Amino acid sequence: MPKLFVYSKKGEENIIPLKDKRISMGRSEDNDIPVLDPFCSGHHAFIYPSEKGYVVRDNGSKNGTFLNGKKIQAETKLERGDEVLIGSTRIIFDKGLSTNVEVMEAPSTSVNVNTIIHVEEVLKKSDIDTTMKATFATAEMEKVKSEHKAISIISEVSKALILHKPINELLDNIMDLICENLPMDRGILMLKEGNPPQFIPKVVRINNDSLKDRKIQVSQSIINMAVSKNSSVLTSDAQADTRFKAQESILKFNIHSAMCVPLWNNKDIIGIIYSDRISQLEQFSDDDLKLLTLLSNLAAVKIENAKLIVQSIEKEKMEKELDLAAKIQEDFLPKESPESKNFEIVGSNIPCYQVGGDYYDFITIDPSRLGVVVADVSGKGVGASLLMASLRAALHSELYPKYKIEEMAAKLNNFVHRSSSPNSFITFFYCELNNKTGEFKYINAGHNPPLVIDKKGKIQRLESCGLCLGMFPSTSYEASKVTLDVGDNAILFTDGITESRNKDNKEFDEERLIKLIQKHSKLSAKKLLEKINEEVDSFISGAERMDDMTIVIIQRVS
Repeated sequence: MPKLFVYSKKGEENIIPLKDKRISMGRSEDNDIPVLDPFCSGHHAFIYPSEKGYVVRDNGSKNGTFLNGKKIQAETKLERGDEVLIGSTRIIFDKGLSTNVEVMEAPSTSVNVNTIIHVEEVLKKSDIDTTMKATFATAEMEKVKSEHKAISIISEVSKALILHKPINELLDNIMDLICENLPMDRGILMLKEGNPPQFIPKVVRINNDSLKDRKIQVSQSIINMAVSKNSSVLTSDAQADTRFKAQESILKFNIHSAMCVPLWNNKDIIGIIYSDRISQLEQFSDDDLKLLTLLSNLAAVKIENAKLIVQSIEKEKMEKELDLAAKIQEDFLPKESPESKNFEIVGSNIPCYQVGGDYYDFITIDPSRLGVVVADVSGKGVGASLLMASLRAALHSELYPKYKIEEMAAKLNNFVHRSSSPNSFITFFYCELNNKTGEFKYINAGHNPPLVIDKKGKIQRLESCGLCLGMFPSTSYEASKVTLDVGDNAILFTDGITESRNKDNKEFDEERLIKLIQKHSKLSAKKLLEKINEEVDSFISGAERMDDMTIVIIQRVS
């Protein structure tokens, strides 16, 4: 039976058998795993069995739930050894820690340590180059040999890290190489993760058998020294050092020598490496500190590159999925214009991103009646497109020969309200066109008023008659009617048209659209649609599209 291994900030372990039931985690006492952390929400997250195995899901928490350092956005499958981070509490799926690390709270201190070196000073190439090129006395020979050794080690480690590896494998590899080239009793690699950011142990190496299975208690002060100044810190004989007596020492062991070095990727500190010597008589030297600094910088850059490669792979995968989603969404839109001897009806949709929340459709109700819809889901991208797809399915299920337009709108409103988040809604315009009489019966639920322009250029706006779909339950709608005569144009559009902005941040606006239609009202519906799209494209040339753009034109020709 799988178990959860729970480690609080103090390093205390608690083992929770899963027993095929949902486990709740959060600050409230009624959770299966109470997490006493100020950055944890009342009911923060859940772990539960599913068809694909055990999964973790964030419950809309304020500060988020992190899986292996990455904030999760949806239900995510757990693999053995995966680490969930909630506030400062670590929850590891079905695998306990062989050595637990506790970062002890302690006030930072400004007292000098044995050695503190700014990382950027160590990384200056000129320091080594100058020594190599200068004429040196015999007394300097050891220093040059030491720097030769450092260069050789850096070269070997660089070669060992040249191939891309998964991040967890890379972290293990880094610590193995550091321990191999810089003997130590214990080494810890921590990465900055979570919200708020904190240093989480990722790899622990215990090279002294007598120290295994003991909890390591690292003082926060030595981490603060390294991070606040972006500096490498060396302390020796810590038990005799008055700075650490007040803090119960760096570790609750007889420390002989310890180093703490930032993982700095030349831009940000992404973690630290801590190491110590307890059983070895020889203390760490300044040269050891410089070498660990160089290795840590190399590791930080490699870790950052590995993360970028993962992000690139995920982005490529997402792009492929979005391409597929765009194709599916395109299939939802009409393939061709409806045939009618009395009307020419055309439409177009241009998404802002690969997928969008605009929707238009032509739905045959019976031989003499055609349903025409234009809708705009709040927001953009994948979420809006999914809600749009749901609306389309619900609409098609409601349209049959004896339907009533007002009841249909009310049912769609309740459906959207049940199926979406509180801040989601849909502006919706639906009309039933009688292609014999030209009667145009419509519902406008908070949508941009469509424009009816007669052959003399006179404008009529089909104003809203109710709230947007999904804003409130049990909303009622009233239908209105107009009649399209020969030469009349009905222009249905989303706000992506009228609110398009150019590089000077000016809107295309409705007035510009009206003047354009009046000027070209004699064109066929197809030509008029092309003209509008051309004018909008020309207007926003050089500026980024900010919203999906949809137009439908209904033109009575006879």
